Amino acid sequence: MKIRWLGHSSFLIQSGAVTVLVDPFLSDNPSFSENFLDGVSKIDAVVLTHGHGDHLGDVKEVVAKYGSKVFAIYEICSYLERYGITDSEPMNIGGTVELREGVFVSLVNAVHSSSMFVDGEIVYMGQPAGAVITTPDGVVYHSGDTDVFSDMALVQKLYSPEIALLPIGGRFTMSSKTAAFACNEFLDVEIAVPMHYGTFPIIGNDPDAFVARLSKAKGLILKAGEEFSFSTKKS
Repeated sequence: MKIRWLGHSSFLIQSGAVTVLVDPFLSDNPSFSENFLDGVSKIDAVVLTHGHGDHLGDVKEVVAKYGSKVFAIYEICSYLERYGITDSEPMNIGGTVELREGVFVSLVNAVHSSSMFVDGEIVYMGQPAGAVITTPDGVVYHSGDTDVFSDMALVQKLYSPEIALLPIGGRFTMSSKTAAFACNEFLDVEIAVPMHYGTFPIIGNDPDAFVARLSKAKGLILKAGEEFSFSTKKS
């Protein structure tokens, strides 16, 4: 498995012949560069954690270019239909859908909000979610935007993630302190990757503080565009 950070909360996850893009905030993302997708000829699925612009981002453009299937909460899939995106898997919290070749997408709880401004009005986009991507190479928990909550322990027990992608920017999500607390108290992952920090001045930018507070997981700070490889030790 290869996991590439595209900046903010956007990650490209490749397992075997399957490629998944989570929260495709690209063109308006100051950390993103087009060359981050060099060599990517297909994206099988786009997973959306919630309906904010810095997460839905370029979903329309990605689907048009790569023919990707969208996995998201029911209301988001309904919203995207108005833009002609009909190849989707509407889901809700607790749901699991198989993408293909032993790759599964599960939506789990997140503590946040989810809405978009459309023609000057707020449109409800369903419940925010975290996403668990289960592959033959390992299990990744992308928490979406969230505060720490004790039922992260249930995510660990039910899905056994080995990698956690966690927001640390504060204000809208966990801070470096509370994200590390989540890892230490409720999760039991091997690798913890900070995200959703430093993109804009309004959110924090202290990944070193996050890593320093970890007591179990290995903290891995990526540069935008950087990737790492992982292979599960589980039989």
